[in-house]
Amino acid sequence: MSDDGKFLADVVKNVHRRLRQELYKTGDMESVWINHCRNVSCLKKYASSMHKLATEHWEQLRVFNPATSRINWTRSFLQYYFFTGGLQLHRQKSNSDTEWPEFILKESKVTVLDVGSCYNPFGEYEELDVLSIDLCPALESVYQCDFLNVPLGKTTVIDGQNVLSLATNQFHCIVFSFLLEYFPSSSQRWTCCEKAHLLLLREGILIIITPDSKAAHSNSKVMRSWREALSAIGFKRIKYEKLQHAHCMAFRKNSVEPELKAEDRELLASKMYIPQDFYNPNDSENEKKEEFKFTEAELAEGFTNLPMFDE
Repeated sequence: MSDDGKFLADVVKNVHRRLRQELYKTGDMESVWINHCRNVSCLKKYASSMHKLATEHWEQLRVFNPATSRINWTRSFLQYYFFTGGLQLHRQKSNSDTEWPEFILKESKVTVLDVGSCYNPFGEYEELDVLSIDLCPALESVYQCDFLNVPLGKTTVIDGQNVLSLATNQFHCIVFSFLLEYFPSSSQRWTCCEKAHLLLLREGILIIITPDSKAAHSNSKVMRSWREALSAIGFKRIKYEKLQHAHCMAFRKNSVEPELKAEDRELLASKMYIPQDFYNPNDSENEKKEEFKFTEAELAEGFTNLPMFDE
């Protein structure tokens, strides 16, 4: 990456690091998030940097090496699942006696909620009906919305460029691309996934893409923990692939969300961790020095996550 790209990436990573520092100091994730949402200058700088990073650097990589693109990966999976038999195949794989309802695409389009969308990259595809939202949009085609706190209801309400509420059981697909690692706490990531489950139609798809330039097995323990947590909500992971710079996962909504006790919810939320949660955020060098140790079984789990293994 060029020096300009590295500078922009540092702006983004420094915002994430500052959020973790604030949470580390105060232990109050709600006030940390509220204060962050009120910091307009920080939000605008982050949005501008992410927009430029995505369109001027990641897009170039997408053109020269399409196999590295999270956008291409997501679109390819949605075409497979909704248009070329993937949904029917996973109904058969479910080994269930369920009488599946007819799955209808309005005007042959997949309704997509792209959360934390930087520049509405999926808006160019005719088969997708996209609502792109972000905490601080960089473009007019993206609507302002704090997904963590937006109310859910019977209808999606939009006032100008602001999303005031989102409708449950409305979307065929929800995309979290480079979103969950933005939040400084595992419980906030869990809340986002719970909301996604409520917003999706049954058999809808949650796409989660999280950055990681290491080998596939390096953070397999993290990916397995996420899979276990989301399974408890009612999501089944049906696709995993490690790209050069990201983990790409597709989860299918199989059922209504089960009733969970408070202690169970707390335990499951803790499974939505990222490695940085365990570093002292006041010491940036810790992030470079920290290494995870794996048992042979965990390494084996990592290899089963490689693309050559069909789930």
